[in-house]
Amino acid sequence: MNLRLGMMHGVISLGSARLTGNLLGAVALVVLAHLLTPEDFGIVAIASSVLSVVQSCTELSLSNALIRKDKIDASHVDTAWTMALLRSLALCVFFVLLAWPLSLVYSVPGLIPVLLVSGLTGALMGLQNPMVTVVTKEMRFWPLAISQLSLKLMSLGVAIVLAILLQSYWAIIAGNAIGALVATVLTYALVPYRPRFSLVHLREIWSFSGWMFFKQLCETLNWRVDQLIIGALVPRAQLGIYAMADSLAVVPAREMVQPIRMALFPGLANLNGDLNRLRNACLRAQSTLAMITAPLGIGLALVAEPAVKVALGPQWIAAVPFVQISAVFYTISLFSTGLQPVAMALGRTKILFVQQALVLVLKVPLVVIGFLLGGMIGAALGRCVCEFISMVFELIVARMLTGVTVAAQAASHSVTLVGLGAMAVGTYFVHGALSPLQASNLVQLAIEVCAGGAVYVVAVAASWLVMGRPDGPVREIVQLVRRPGAAVWQMPTAQPNSGPVVP
Repeated sequence: MNLRLGMMHGVISLGSARLTGNLLGAVALVVLAHLLTPEDFGIVAIASSVLSVVQSCTELSLSNALIRKDKIDASHVDTAWTMALLRSLALCVFFVLLAWPLSLVYSVPGLIPVLLVSGLTGALMGLQNPMVTVVTKEMRFWPLAISQLSLKLMSLGVAIVLAILLQSYWAIIAGNAIGALVATVLTYALVPYRPRFSLVHLREIWSFSGWMFFKQLCETLNWRVDQLIIGALVPRAQLGIYAMADSLAVVPAREMVQPIRMALFPGLANLNGDLNRLRNACLRAQSTLAMITAPLGIGLALVAEPAVKVALGPQWIAAVPFVQISAVFYTISLFSTGLQPVAMALGRTKILFVQQALVLVLKVPLVVIGFLLGGMIGAALGRCVCEFISMVFELIVARMLTGVTVAAQAASHSVTLVGLGAMAVGTYFVHGALSPLQASNLVQLAIEVCAGGAVYVVAVAASWLVMGRPDGPVREIVQLVRRPGAAVWQMPTAQPNSGPVVP
């Protein structure tokens, strides 16, 4: 399979799995919101935030280190698996040591067993078969897609059943643990691999994954630090509302783009010797992804009130402003999403750590100052301001790596920004026209979503035509619609240099 078609298959496989998982996750979120209380979600938010941070403290990006290598053998994979095993053991020890002190910090006595089970969940996820990710180097994405979807399906299914039976936050905690166990076992069935204990290539793998470890730690802290800070300052019910808003807002923007970024990295890794093609592929991918996913995030912010009323119910109405702010927060990051796969493909992972560390240095004071000045709304706004600064910095770093100027990167999003502006104006007028009619929340939501989407498409198409049909994301989308698989960000058709050797 040529690289261009392989990239397309990767985007479709991982994108379809993630889209299905997100749709199911949205449905499950609605069901759980009606079965559990904001206080339950507050406890889950504390546990999940701690798990994310501790996982990041031990995350080594081992599979990605293997993907970037031109040639690997069984000993490389064994070393990666052994390092993952040691990491899982360390993660369990961390949670045993942290459980009691954290229960005191958050004044939740029942938090100890919750954290212990969460630690076990993270350890199980870390033991997944590394070959499931490594074979993406050969453009084989379906095992990874199936394993991701199975994790989502099992976790959500068990959580809903237990929520009906227990009416407790334990439904989500136990669902995550069982889902992690099933998904991990499944990875070894999808791609045959018999683990062997080995540390032969420890130094070699660490040379790539070391900076990714520090980067992942800072990135997770950037994502979760606001919940960790707020969780220690407000009642659990308020934290639950804040966390629920974040869970809802993350789906249309951040969650949708992750599988495409995962598919992008193996393809770009095969281009690390051709900077010109890598530069073009990065710019096209970044602008196309933003054009497709940004209206989902901004659209959610525009219809947040009827969406929360319809999906979550009246007990969650206080989440509306946080959904709006979080949706904008996640959308901002879409305009610079190409930096990570490019830096990883070029082996410049240190710069990713530096970027995330600088953002963290900014985010903590912005969130704290925002909370002191404006409470939880102020903290959310501080987080949003920091994300905008981060996006600008990522564009600058991308300029350093690829040579594409910040102005050129910004210009590639011009049509998308015009469409988003038109969508905001159109939705505002539709909302004003519907208000005197006192339509039901469901009808209002449906009309505003359809109207906003239609205005966005028309505005994007019109602005593209007015600009003279320039080369860019609209042309890419038109080509994909006319001839599926014909062009994916103009990736070259050459075969990868060398695929992995399956043990």
